Amino acid sequence: MKTNYLIGASIISFFIGTTLFLYFQGWIILQYPYSKKQNRNLLSVVSIDKKRIKFFYWNNNAWCTEESNLIWSPQNEENILYVINNLLTLMHEEEILQKKISIESVMLSPTGQEAFISFERNPFRKEASTFEKWKIIESILKTIGENKIPIQSIRFLVRHKPLEDYHLDFSKSWSCN
Repeated sequence: MKTNYLIGASIISFFIGTTLFLYFQGWIILQYPYSKKQNRNLLSVVSIDKKRIKFFYWNNNAWCTEESNLIWSPQNEENILYVINNLLTLMHEEEILQKKISIESVMLSPTGQEAFISFERNPFRKEASTFEKWKIIESILKTIGENKIPIQSIRFLVRHKPLEDYHLDFSKSWSCN
């Protein structure tokens, strides 16, 4: 009977020792789900703001505007991505764009003054006139500029390569002002 207690105590000691060893080596992480410190850290990290954005687009030979509330982030890249994707969706709903176009990614130059915007595909129809193409680009530039997003110029890309077009020159940046 003493041997049964001795074997049981040995097994329990082995498991407790192994668990403590793994815990101190960092292989096991114990975290209390409702600790006050964790909740305070989560609240300080998540900062969500809303901002009223005005979208500008050319339709029926006139500038049209529409307003919407968007989630506003501390990162300008995310804000530019949200704003332009929402503008492109609006232009698709208004049948200015025939196909649904979206932005793959947005990067800022080291100075933060120039944005590199990469479309998932070419935003222009093959048979679109120079004027139509220019007004699509001007809608993006006007929306960014009028909402006071702090960038000076935009370089347009398709799948992270320069946008190629026979009518408009995308080898240089386009000014937002």
